[in-house]
Amino acid sequence: MRLQTPTRLYQSLLATLVLVFSMTLQAASDGDWQRIGEKQIIPTDDTTTIRIAAEAKTIPYKTLKFHVTRGNLKIRSAKVHMSDGHVIKLSVQKLILAGLETREFPIPDHYRSIKKIVLNIQAPIDHSSNVIVYGKKADTSGKEG
Repeated sequence: MRLQTPTRLYQSLLATLVLVFSMTLQAASDGDWQRIGEKQIIPTDDTTTIRIAAEAKTIPYKTLKFHVTRGNLKIRSAKVHMSDGHVIKLSVQKLILAGLETREFPIPDHYRSIKKIVLNIQAPIDHSSNVIVYGKKADTSGKEG
């Protein structure tokens, strides 16, 4: 009788670890996020332009998110300039703490690539920040040409 309680405890612990590990693997495979741009924000900036990396300029993306490192940053809004000249306005309105990221922002009409992103921010008063932009590739296999 004494052995059953520790055995059940270990079985429960093992089942929990397997569940957590499988959820981590699912989240990683669900990702496919690519780093498409980065910009250092200095304390005097109210707006900043993030240039898209050369290898990412011709790839259409369906979703974007912003990751802040080295200092907190309040992003008010973003304008995503597309390859065909359209501008998509994103309302962020969020203070992002260092090490955290925004929610995902969908990009409509996935067959266009991104030229640049302009962020409207509240200038950090006493520190610089770094913003990294991640994008998730769009599936263009269904595009009619």
